[in-house]
Amino acid sequence: MLLIFFQLTLVSCANPGFGPKGLLFTKTKIGVYGTGEPSKRRVTSCVHSILGLVSFGDASFEFLKSRSKIQTVTETNWTTLAILGMYANLCVEISGNE
Repeated sequence: MLLIFFQLTLVSCANPGFGPKGLLFTKTKIGVYGTGEPSKRRVTSCVHSILGLVSFGDASFEFLKSRSKIQTVTETNWTTLAILGMYANLCVEISGNE
């Protein structure tokens, strides 16, 4: 019974899925890829989760590249946010050139 109580109270329902996680609050930025080349364009898109029950959004490379006309990606970053296990998001930011 005690194990079930801890599982229900200490495990976040909504979380970004990777990287360090705080029990109450998480906000991280992780550099995933970078060439060091200068870039002319930058675009960000996010996916969201509410209580781990509903998730929505599109942060795919195809969506980001089509939104920004980026052909060559020079940098990729992930940003995560989670609040009390009730809300979480993952944002993907790419930079690049045509």
